[in-house]
Amino acid sequence: MSEKFFTTVLNLLKERQLSISSIARELKTSGYDQHRLIITGYLRALYDTGFLEEVEIPPSKVYTYNHRRQEKDIYLMLENHLKDVDSEYRFPVAVYILTSLFNRPCFRYELNLMEITPKSSTYVRESNDERLKEYRDGISRFTIPAGDKAYEMKDTDVNIASQGSEIIFGIMKERLDLTGLKSKYHATRISDY
Repeated sequence: MSEKFFTTVLNLLKERQLSISSIARELKTSGYDQHRLIITGYLRALYDTGFLEEVEIPPSKVYTYNHRRQEKDIYLMLENHLKDVDSEYRFPVAVYILTSLFNRPCFRYELNLMEITPKSSTYVRESNDERLKEYRDGISRFTIPAGDKAYEMKDTDVNIASQGSEIIFGIMKERLDLTGLKSKYHATRISDY
């Protein structure tokens, strides 16, 4: 499915709850004539990744946009901040942040949630950690596919660590109430005396 289809589905559900049948009808009027089973699978995947909320209203299920995802989803927050990172460094910075936060290798599935495509990098290697299955099974928010590759840093690079830290600090500044704690004056440099 295309990104346009993804956006169309989310826009349908931003302000209302719809059943699978209603979604299929709405999509058909938007030019997407997909079989109901395909739509059902797609909606389930969006629910599993946190984009949608699912409510059982017998005899059917209804879906709506998960507005809370924007507030607390680390992958969405990181995706938004990583867009500003040079494309050469985006993948290693993402790996650095996730492995530092979670204290484990990060999986390709997690990188996909941030719209990051793993690629060859001098800073990152594919993980051969013998506990990958344990890490995979320990993730309860979503299911990591059994054969999904995992990545870790080769070495700590000062530039990658610095960019990763800037992103984490930026997220903290956005999310935390720092009123009365930050200086009104911006110090551009601490001078030596």
